[in-house]
Amino acid sequence: MYARVAPLLRALPDAGLQALGIPAAAFEVVRLRDERAGETLVARFDFVREGERYRVLELNAETPFFLVESFVESGRRARRAGLRDPNAGEYERLGDAFVTALAPLAAEARIGVVATNVYREDVGTAYALRDLIAARVDAEVVFVPIHELAVAGGAVLDAHGPLDVLYRCYPLEHLAADPDGPALFTAVADGACRLLNPPSALLLQSKATQALIWGLYERGELFDARERDAIARLFLPTYLDRPDDGHTYVRKPVLGREGLGVAILDPAGTEIAHGELGAPAYDSQPMVFQRYARAPRRRVRRADGAVFDGLELTTCFVLGGQPSAIGMRVGGPVTDTRSHFAALGVR
Repeated sequence: MYARVAPLLRALPDAGLQALGIPAAAFEVVRLRDERAGETLVARFDFVREGERYRVLELNAETPFFLVESFVESGRRARRAGLRDPNAGEYERLGDAFVTALAPLAAEARIGVVATNVYREDVGTAYALRDLIAARVDAEVVFVPIHELAVAGGAVLDAHGPLDVLYRCYPLEHLAADPDGPALFTAVADGACRLLNPPSALLLQSKATQALIWGLYERGELFDARERDAIARLFLPTYLDRPDDGHTYVRKPVLGREGLGVAILDPAGTEIAHGELGAPAYDSQPMVFQRYARAPRRRVRRADGAVFDGLELTTCFVLGGQPSAIGMRVGGPVTDTRSHFAALGVR
């Protein structure tokens, strides 16, 4: 469904991109189409289990984290417990996806995996991806802290020279706000450097895209009968304005991350729960309103022996459009950085 609306998103006028929350500095770069990587190379769906079916909460198409936990650590813990790893072989598929998207590479090519070096999760994920890519391609692959990235003479550089590809563990909208962001986007448009995930992934990342999908479904436009049936079964009603229909809704910033700025509103519009309080950059974004679906409760034992009782969130990665590793987090009403990773195994 997201791939179906992607051409519409790239064709939007500037006002339409603004409604998606896309920063003005990124308007042109998000309209580019990367044929090798597709609309997004590595993405992650978040699902809530409602009865016997899973409903789409959102697609993290831009800089999906939870990679190491899902592709590596969950399997280690499953095997240690004598269980089968449901993600067996998916780490190798992740490497294959990178090889396919990167080919062909010049012999002297340099690939930078970019992240902030402030947060352990960001750095750890960047190192893991650096090592995975380096083991698969004949090129120099390095970790580049975002503050060491520069653009000069039309080239994208780290301290040791030009970079041909950047794999981003750093959001595009943050790059747009950085001083060198516009120059970086110009270098990408000129072919001096590629970005993975591709810049167009930000169009799918916007939660307003899910409101667009739902709106097209309600109006009977674009989608065929089979697709409309899938949307009705799997998507949650999502709107740009909160409906006055007696239902509880979740209010989300269109480019929100890690539960920041997310709140649950009762039928009267009163906030009854929220994630971590958002920074002004999140609170000032356009919002979407998604019909609330309560997640099942799950009790898990933490590594320190304490028992944690929370709500489950199920995730599934997508590699080049195909489903891949699954994962689970257990947390509060809004999944945020205080949620716990839960390993999965099959008896």
